[in-house]
Amino acid sequence: MKKLFFLFLILESAATFAQTATIIGTVVDARQQGVPFVTAMLLRTGDSTLAKAAVADASGVYSLVGVRAGTYRLTVSGVGFANWSSETIAVTDGQLITMPNVTLAEATKALKAVTVTARKPLVEMQSDKLVLNVQGSLTSAGSSALEILQKAPGVLLDPNDNLMVQGKNGVRVFIDGKPSPLSAADMGAYLRTLQASDIEAVEIITQPSARYDAQGNAGIINIRLKKNRNFGTNGSATVGFAQGKYYPKYNGSVSLNNRTKKLNLFMNYSQRNARDWSFVNFYRQQAGQFFDQRSETRLRSLNHTARAGADLFLSRTSTLGILLDGTLRDATSATLGRTPIGALGMSPTSLLIADNRNTSHRANGNANLNYRFVDTTGRELTVDADLGRFQSNSDAYQPNQYLNPLTNQILSERNYRMQTATNIRLRTLKADYSQKLAGGKLSAGFKLSSIQTDNGFDFFDIVDGTDRLNANRTNQFVYTENVNAAYGSFEKQQGKWKGQIGLRAEDTRSDGQLTSATRQADSRVTRHYLNLFPSAGLTYSANQNNQWALTFSRRIDRPSYQSLNPFESKIDELTYQKGNAFLRPQYTNTVQVSNTYKYKLTTSLSYSDTKDFFTEITDTTELNGDGRPRNFITTRNLANQRVLSVNVSYPFSIAKWWNIYASVSAYRSTNRANFGEGRTIGLTANVLSLYAQHTINLPNKWNLEVSGYYTSPSIWGGTFKNRRYWGSSVGVQRKVLADRGSLVLTVTDPFNSQRWRGISQFGGLYMDASGGYESRQVRVNFTYAFGSNQIKAARQRKTGAEDEKGRL
Repeated sequence: MKKLFFLFLILESAATFAQTATIIGTVVDARQQGVPFVTAMLLRTGDSTLAKAAVADASGVYSLVGVRAGTYRLTVSGVGFANWSSETIAVTDGQLITMPNVTLAEATKALKAVTVTARKPLVEMQSDKLVLNVQGSLTSAGSSALEILQKAPGVLLDPNDNLMVQGKNGVRVFIDGKPSPLSAADMGAYLRTLQASDIEAVEIITQPSARYDAQGNAGIINIRLKKNRNFGTNGSATVGFAQGKYYPKYNGSVSLNNRTKKLNLFMNYSQRNARDWSFVNFYRQQAGQFFDQRSETRLRSLNHTARAGADLFLSRTSTLGILLDGTLRDATSATLGRTPIGALGMSPTSLLIADNRNTSHRANGNANLNYRFVDTTGRELTVDADLGRFQSNSDAYQPNQYLNPLTNQILSERNYRMQTATNIRLRTLKADYSQKLAGGKLSAGFKLSSIQTDNGFDFFDIVDGTDRLNANRTNQFVYTENVNAAYGSFEKQQGKWKGQIGLRAEDTRSDGQLTSATRQADSRVTRHYLNLFPSAGLTYSANQNNQWALTFSRRIDRPSYQSLNPFESKIDELTYQKGNAFLRPQYTNTVQVSNTYKYKLTTSLSYSDTKDFFTEITDTTELNGDGRPRNFITTRNLANQRVLSVNVSYPFSIAKWWNIYASVSAYRSTNRANFGEGRTIGLTANVLSLYAQHTINLPNKWNLEVSGYYTSPSIWGGTFKNRRYWGSSVGVQRKVLADRGSLVLTVTDPFNSQRWRGISQFGGLYMDASGGYESRQVRVNFTYAFGSNQIKAARQRKTGAEDEKGRL
């Protein structure tokens, strides 16, 4: 710690001044005469905060000096004129950017434009990431975070709600810039409960720099939650209703903030109360028999999400913040399962009835203390300390009756109860420092993290209505992982070229210990390994409209505690899950070349090679007590995975009132493995993914949005080859109550097409799996904004209307 402190002091003392950019231009009216004394403001694209401002001279000439590298929007405003805003501007150090003349329209000719609240574009391409603005989509109202991610270019969901980016499934999910410790299954459940009304934007970073954790071979998805930064007291409230195939669903949220020059207080709360329906079918052939399992699940859940914090502005350069957030979820579900069983080519000889019931409770909480220092010389220091707690428990009742399908006579019966409890504790401390050095920028930092997971599994045999603990099937698995990291990076602009190089070192120490009545050779596995993760990038700005980039990164995916637990847990009567204590981390090298044309058309080509690629495999095992074969799910390392992907995205306008965003992603994925005894994997898939959104501005403050996506056959779970998958949605919006309110009506999946299906042939097991949920819904949402800014905007609209009336 002392060495790191002295390192920061050395870096600070070595600070030097480097070149910054300058933006100049002229503002004219319709007669091409200079407009004096208008205000030009440069806003950051990420959060629309003010970066620079200037007042034009008597000839309408403005100059913005000392602009740091980044992406911005230029806005121009003046008395008697309608506001003007530019497209995204990419700025690099040392540039002199001469903007085309800005022509301002008189307010009398643009009154309607002034009274309409602007909405951010759905997708923004920034220098190091893609930003999906949730408010840029009307149909996001009433949606979950998982549904929002389906709109993102290059992002796919497999049937288990696992995220894939550019054909790779090693995605690391961050919440407000902090990695989540949840497993893939728990993360999927969390994203289904997180409402779109709580989300400001989603950032997709496919080639993270050395500043980010190396975990995640497909990159990082950072979900930025809403945080109001407006001065005064402001807020908004949302209520919503949705009707699916069977059941209604309700949602609501409220956000508040109060900001003065010294303090910003903010809070958000949301709730979802819903009844949901889904189905899953598994047809399998194994050991000369067939099993045609069909099940439906009815789930009732109540979710609460709360977030509160404060930012104390200590000075013009320093900010101290605290943030508390938490999620509560209670759910009950009933699954009705029917499985005819028989010899291949024959009629069923037995029918398995499995009507399961499950109750669960989940509670997540996190506390963050942060400090940020930024001065005018380019020095920046951020420090974050986090404490997190994630708890879940469930109680599942699993009755199994085998009946004669002709007479309904009970042939045999076995009933079980399973209770699970998971407790995760998270502690992190990180610091990042950057400053100008030798005409470029030097960055360095460290991160200390510790995660402890305590997972208990109690198995009960139910005999004559009494629960009897089965010690041979009961276990406790405690897993501790400490990752200590440090990094350094340097970037510099030289003319039209910009280079960046970084190196991150991560030291990992893990300890997994299984406690059970059944002794196992792999009951305790400890590991210690040190890895280096280089990253580099080279950018060439051919001209103001054409930019090329070449990037490289090396990343890691560590196994989760669930995939390491070697104990066997029961999913249903014929399916088990077993971890792999000897599962190795997977390492991925990725190279990507990209081009951005006129800040709109973005094209990228990437290639990745993953060593020791791991994925879930469904395999066969011994017969159960009745002589019926069973299968189990486990995670294994394959030899490798290679993915070649192409991504193209383009926002454009057919007319002033008709905007379109379109993206095309294509990738080729190859999985190869040989486990011996006829268990081989050799799958290749050429996958095409399309997404398009049409936004149409209609008269009388109406807006229409139509969107759709399509994914061709792909690979899932290592051995499954999926069929095509597609969906669509349509929504209309009406501004009401002096534009303070917004009413949105949405129909999701009107063609009821969001049904998945995949086929797997591995070893001696053939499986045909399919499923879906209440994807076709009618949703109604109403949002009302209130506070100081809304009153000010209403007064401006009223004044503008009165001025217009006086002129007429």
